[in-house]
Amino acid sequence: MTLFILKLKTNGMPISIARAQQEALSELGGMSEAIGEPVKLAVASKALLQYGQEFQNVLDRIVNERQVVDSGNLSSQLSYQVVNGNTLQVKLPDYYDYPNKGVKGVKFSRNAPNSPYQFKHYRMSDEGRANIRASIARGKMKIRNVRSDKALGIGTERKRLSAAESTENTLIYMIKKYGIKATKYFDDAVKDVFKDFDIVMGEAIGADLVLNLERKK
Repeated sequence: MTLFILKLKTNGMPISIARAQQEALSELGGMSEAIGEPVKLAVASKALLQYGQEFQNVLDRIVNERQVVDSGNLSSQLSYQVVNGNTLQVKLPDYYDYPNKGVKGVKFSRNAPNSPYQFKHYRMSDEGRANIRASIARGKMKIRNVRSDKALGIGTERKRLSAAESTENTLIYMIKKYGIKATKYFDDAVKDVFKDFDIVMGEAIGADLVLNLERKK
């Protein structure tokens, strides 16, 4: 599965520099170090890990509040890591941006008029159908009236459909026709978590410089 990678380099969120310093000192094993060793961004690295955890928490909260994906797949599949001490990589499933920016429908675009995405046909993958089916079973998706009308343009087989199949096909048709509303869940999470990123990481790097100078004395 393709994953989106968000890279934030150290160039409002309750990030604790003191906590990052304490963790860095513990990991480095004390204050003695030979002169000539490369500068370690230990405090910055620990601060970035705090950012990763906070972003996961905030994203999970917003996803649930806005019912972006009722099964919770988006937040549960999020992962993060710090690379080279100065880069936070946040990975999400490749479909993360569809409910974020929304998707224009085949016929109508009012649900997401400014979205760069648009459905081109009424077909849906087996995985997508399975997700729709699961959502119906959990009572998260429903329609008032179900009509077969040639499976509403989905598929080519002419057969008698069960009520469940008709509901599934109708929902897929409606989603494809009218599109998906933009929730801005991802954009809002980024704004919330990383609003003070430059200031906080500037403090972290400053703490790293002091730590490295002290360790070289």
